[in-house]
Amino acid sequence: MLTSLFAYDILYLQCKDNGDTMPYRLDSDVIRRIVDENNIVDVIEEYLPLKKVGANFSTNCPFHKEKTPSFVVSPDKQIFHCFGCGESGDSISFMRKYKNYSFVEAAEYLANRAGIVLEETNNSNVNRDKQLKNRLYKINRDAAAYFYKNLRMNPHIVKYLYSREINANVIKLFGIGYANNQWDNLLKHLVNKGYTEEDILKTGLIIKNEKRNSYYDRFRNRVMFPIFDIRKKIIGFGGRVVDDSVPKYLNSPDSLIFNKGYNLFGLNIAKDNVRDKSFILVEGYMDVIKMNVYGYSTSVAALGTSLTENQVKLLKRYSKNFYIAFDSDKAGQIASIKAINLLKRNNLKAKVIIMPGAKDPDEYLNKFGKANFDKLIENSLDYYNFLEYHFKEILENSNKVEYINKFFDNIVNVNSEIERELIFERLSIKVGVSKESIIKEYNKRSNKQNKQKILVKTAKPAKPPQVNKITTCHEEELIKLILLNNDFALQLNEIVNEDTFKDLEYYNIIKELYECRINDLSIDSESLKKITKGSMEVNGQIDDVDYDNLEALFKDCIKRLKLKYYEEKRNLLTNSLKQSNNLYKSKEIMSEIYSLAKKIKSTKEEVN
Repeated sequence: MLTSLFAYDILYLQCKDNGDTMPYRLDSDVIRRIVDENNIVDVIEEYLPLKKVGANFSTNCPFHKEKTPSFVVSPDKQIFHCFGCGESGDSISFMRKYKNYSFVEAAEYLANRAGIVLEETNNSNVNRDKQLKNRLYKINRDAAAYFYKNLRMNPHIVKYLYSREINANVIKLFGIGYANNQWDNLLKHLVNKGYTEEDILKTGLIIKNEKRNSYYDRFRNRVMFPIFDIRKKIIGFGGRVVDDSVPKYLNSPDSLIFNKGYNLFGLNIAKDNVRDKSFILVEGYMDVIKMNVYGYSTSVAALGTSLTENQVKLLKRYSKNFYIAFDSDKAGQIASIKAINLLKRNNLKAKVIIMPGAKDPDEYLNKFGKANFDKLIENSLDYYNFLEYHFKEILENSNKVEYINKFFDNIVNVNSEIERELIFERLSIKVGVSKESIIKEYNKRSNKQNKQKILVKTAKPAKPPQVNKITTCHEEELIKLILLNNDFALQLNEIVNEDTFKDLEYYNIIKELYECRINDLSIDSESLKKITKGSMEVNGQIDDVDYDNLEALFKDCIKRLKLKYYEEKRNLLTNSLKQSNNLYKSKEIMSEIYSLAKKIKSTKEEVN
C-alpha cells in the first residue's frame, strides 16, 4: 500500500529524464525524512475531518462520492486507504492526489511543513554530502564496536555495571561500551582503519588542539552509550563517568548526522514496543536502561536538553500517550511542567509520575522495586492534578490570587475549550471562588496579552542593543538571543547548510557561531569580538526580551532572516541575469531565481 522508497527513487529519476524541474535533492533518504516528520493523521486532518475508529481514523473519501465513510487513515502504518475506490498511499501520495501537486510540489510542501531545508540540486554536492554521511555512520559504528570490545577488557567497569543491575544481555541490547582513560586510543584505532582525522573530527569523537595542531579523544574513562536514530544507525554517543569527576555526562556535539533536538535515547527500542502503550519520558541514559531492565521497554530520554517540539513530533508518530518520570528535584519538576505543557499543546495525553524517597527512576527501582513503581504509574497525576500538586505551597501560604494566576500561565496550552472549562470548575471548588469570576479574569487577561502582542508588533523598540556593523534588526535579534542561549546557535545549520547564502555578507559570521556550538565552545561578548574580528559588538543590557518565549522568538527571527537572505540572493541573481550574455548561463540563473521565488513564497507563509 505504502509507496516504497525505491519507487520514489525511480520516480525521481523519471522526472529528471523527462526534463521536469527538479530543483531539490529528493532521493530515498530525503523522502524518508519528509515522510517520517509529517504524521499522516495531522496532514490529512488539515483538509478532512477525521473520526477515531479503534486504532485508526476514518472519513468520507475525497476521491469519490460516498455516504458511508470508507477512507481509513492508519497512524501506525502512516498510510491511507479507501476501501471504496482503492486509492491509497502515504502523506506525499495524499498531497499529490488531493491538491493535484506534482511529486516535487508535494515533497516541497511537506518539507516546508516539517521545517526541513531541501538541498538544491547539484549532483556533485549531493553525492559528496551523501558519501560523507555514510562515512560518518561507519566511523560511529566502528567506534561503538571499539568501545564495546574495550568494556570486555576492563572487568572493573563490567563489575560496576553489574552492581547497577546491568547484565550482559542489557549491555548487548544497548551496545554499552567503555572509553579508555587515555588521550588518543580511539583516534589511533580509527586512523588505523583508514579514516582521516578530518572526517573523525566531523563526528565529534575527537577534538582539535588548535595551538598544537593535533587531535585527542573527546571521551575518556567513561561508560559509553551509542545513540541510535529510528533507522537504528549510530548517530552519536553519550558518555558517563564512573567516578565523581565532572561533567557527569558528556554528549557528542551536533554534526551532519546528529541533532540533539531531533532525536531521543532509547527510541530505537521503544518505538517497537509502544503499540497500544505509553512512552515513559525520563531524564538520563541510566534511567532508560534501568527501566528496560525492569520491563519498561517504552522509556526514552532527551539528549541533554529539555524536551523539544521536534522530539514530540517524532514521538507522536508512535503513540499519543505519555508518562513523565523526570527527577524529583526542583529542576526536574520544572522540566516536568514544561514537558506536560508541550505535550498538551500537541493534543497528547500525559501524566506525571511522582517518586517519593528517590531522586530518579534508577534510584527508585533500586530501592523499592517494580511492584511499587507500578503503583506509582497507577497513581500518576493528570494535567490538572499535577498543576495542583506543583503549586500547592502557594495555596498553603493563602495566596489564592497567585495560585490562580499560575494556573492561567499554564492552561493557555490547553487547546480543548471543554477541558479548560472543566479545569475552571475544579479550580473554583479548590479556591472557593466562583467559576464565572475565574473565567472572566482569565478572558480579561487573555485579551490584555493579545493587545500587548499587537502593540509589540507595531511599536518601535525602545533601546535596541548597540551593534556595530550589523544594523538590521534580524541580525541584531539573532545575536541577542544566541548570547542569552548559546544552544540556539545549533539551529543556524538552517542557514549554514544552504549553498544559497554562501556569498552573502554575514554568512561567515553565522557559520563561525554555528561551529562554536558544534565544538562545545561558549559564545559571549568576548568570543563574539573574536569571531567578528572586532567588527561587531553587543554592548549594554539586552532589553525587551520575553524570557519565557525565547525559542519561539529565535525560530521567528531565523525564518525572517532566511526570508531576507532569499530576497537578497534573488536581487543578486537578477542583476547577474541583466548583465549575462551567455544563453546557457542565463537559463541557469533563471532556474535559480525560480527556485528562490518558491522558497520566498513558502517562507513568507511560514512567517505570516
